[in-house]
Order: sequence, then C-alpha cells, then structure tokens
Amino acid sequence: MDQMSIFFAVGGLLILALILASIAHRYHAYVEERRQHVLRILKRVDEIEGLAKRTVGLPVPVEMERILRRDMLARLQAAKGVHARYPGIDGMISTAQQALEQAAPRAASAAMSEQKIERFSRLMAELEWLVKENRLLVEIDEEEKENLLGMLVMRHSETLYRYHTGEAKRLLKSNQLHQALWHSEQIKSILQNRGLANEQFEAWYREADHLHGQVAKRLSGD
Repeated sequence: MDQMSIFFAVGGLLILALILASIAHRYHAYVEERRQHVLRILKRVDEIEGLAKRTVGLPVPVEMERILRRDMLARLQAAKGVHARYPGIDGMISTAQQALEQAAPRAASAAMSEQKIERFSRLMAELEWLVKENRLLVEIDEEEKENLLGMLVMRHSETLYRYHTGEAKRLLKSNQLHQALWHSEQIKSILQNRGLANEQFEAWYREADHLHGQVAKRLSGD
C-alpha cells in the first residue's frame, strides 16, 4: 500500500471516528434529555400526590380526590410514553391505579379543631385554584369543571358553617358572649362572600343570622 492510500485510509478512519463520536454524543444527550423529562413529570406527580395526601382526615369531596388520582395516573402514563423502560414506572402506574380505585367518599365533620379548619381551608383554596386555572393534566370538560368547583364551594362552606355555628352555640351556652358573637359573624360573612343562591345556603344563612341575633340579644342584656 502506497503512502497516499495509507493517508486516505487513516483519514477515513478519523472521519468515521468523528461521526461515531458525534452519534454517541447525540445519543447520550437524547438519553439525558429523556431522563430529565421523566424526572420533571415525576416531580409534578409527587406534588399532586402531596395534595392528595393532605386530604386524608379532611372532608374533601371524593370527586376532587379522584381527579387528583386520575391526574397522577395520566402523568405516570405520559412518563412511560417518554421512557417505557424507566425503572419502576410500571409499579408506580399500578399503585396509582389502585389508589384511584380505592378513593372513598368522606362526610363533612362538625368535630374539627381550629388548626384543622385552617389546614382544610388552605387546602380547599389550593384545590379550587388548581381546577379554575386548569393546572391539571387530566382533561376536565367545562360541565365537570363547574360541577367540581360547586362541590368544593359547598363542602368548604358546609364545613365552616358546622364549625362556626358549633363554636358559637358552645360559647353562648358557657356565656362567652363576645367569642360567640365573633363566630356567628364569621359564618355570616363567609356565606355572604360566597354569594351562592340556593336553598341550602339560604337555610344556613337564616340559622346563622338567628344565632347571631340570640348572641347580640344576650350581649345587650335583654
């Protein structure tokens, strides 16, 4: 083999090596980009799961919990679509599906502490924002969205109504009139600010107004 042939052979090998190196670099970049994409999805799944866990022990409508569970499942399935062999993804999907199937209704509760009421109110505000601002991956049509928001408002209002009227009655009975007045005013204000016009709201408001009148009458000494 003459020198020219050797030169071209070596040059060809160098070019081939560069091409292979470029392909390997692009492949590794693709693998890393895919991994980062999945990690971003899983981070959001963890955030949604955090919200779902916060509903435990609180009277959040089961429909909202199911939406959260559906959203987590949809995100995990999307992650599998990006990387079908991502370690543990099938187990995560199976666990999410099981949690969705096990979601059960919770009733509103009158026996809630002030701290629990505050936690509940913060969570409900976050959930309302999540639905209103379309921050979920799972598709919700306008009718379902409206119904879900209505459920959240009703359950939030019902829980606060039960808490504040219960406290007002308890304090009235023990002659702690100023504290009782505060609770009766709170629930009246909450119901007014919600601005819903239905029979249940009107009944709650009438009772709250009647309770407020009882406390005010006792305070005036009549």
